[in-house]
Amino acid sequence: MEVDAGRLLKELDENWRQLGKGEGSGVLRACAMTLIVLVREGADAQELGVTLADIMHEHPNRTIVLRVGEVGEVVARANLQCWMPFGGRQQICCEQIEISASLETLGAVPPVLFGLMVADLPVAVWCPDLELADLPELRPVLKLASKVMVDSSATLDIREALPALQRLSTESWRLADLAWARATRWRETVAQLACTEGWSKADEAEITWAGEGIPPAAAYVGAWINPGRLVMKCDTPEMPAAGVGRIKSVCVTAKGRQVCLRREGTGVAIEIERLRTGMVFPLLTDAALLHEELGVFGQDSQYERALAGVQGVLDAGV
Repeated sequence: MEVDAGRLLKELDENWRQLGKGEGSGVLRACAMTLIVLVREGADAQELGVTLADIMHEHPNRTIVLRVGEVGEVVARANLQCWMPFGGRQQICCEQIEISASLETLGAVPPVLFGLMVADLPVAVWCPDLELADLPELRPVLKLASKVMVDSSATLDIREALPALQRLSTESWRLADLAWARATRWRETVAQLACTEGWSKADEAEITWAGEGIPPAAAYVGAWINPGRLVMKCDTPEMPAAGVGRIKSVCVTAKGRQVCLRREGTGVAIEIERLRTGMVFPLLTDAALLHEELGVFGQDSQYERALAGVQGVLDAGV
């Protein structure tokens, strides 16, 4: 059966009608945006489902999951995702459409997606696979969005991811990288300390990390600090536990004083000369990072400057 937006919208209408029949207390239909999710055919459906369900609670949306395989015709189905808020009596429901296509049949997908966009609401694309996001065949899909979110964290070395990030950053949409969001707590803490210490430009900075290769988050932080002299080095070749970031320490020197942030387990120790304190950096899930990114559709000038500065960090030598 040929896939078209009209048929899928009729399926959604029928789902709403059937749900309304069985819910005497009523159902709240919620939608604040269209979210297109691009994944490979073999992606973990359960893990993805948990993430999308979490996102819907804070950012209710019409979710369109596009699974890209090697072969196969375009197939699609529509359903509803509902939950009951704690202490509530009324279900909140969002719409979800799943489409499967191969690289050869992707050309038929953008017109269908265009017909499924919720009118007058923003459109975002989340593609956790950077290599997939960079495929030329997917450019027409990405062009439907005002914001495209990728994740270079799975790339062991920023030098492998940078060409794709640079290409994606030159298009009409706003590009966001969850690797940048993963470094938010480091950047916020450094910025707060800079304000407390009364300096706006660092003379020197040293960033260390775990695992071979230059992690994108560390390169972003180095470019963001943009000190007079930057030292970046691997502290240990062993990768950290799942969910724990690769950055091990960030030390900044300005006006003759040094401030250091050092990871200690799930916490971070802050050292300013002889003073020492600590704080906890939460383990960030994809859902938590997406909550941050979906809350802002405008320009992220700090990220844009950091991405533009990464090549300078690499040219300076690591």
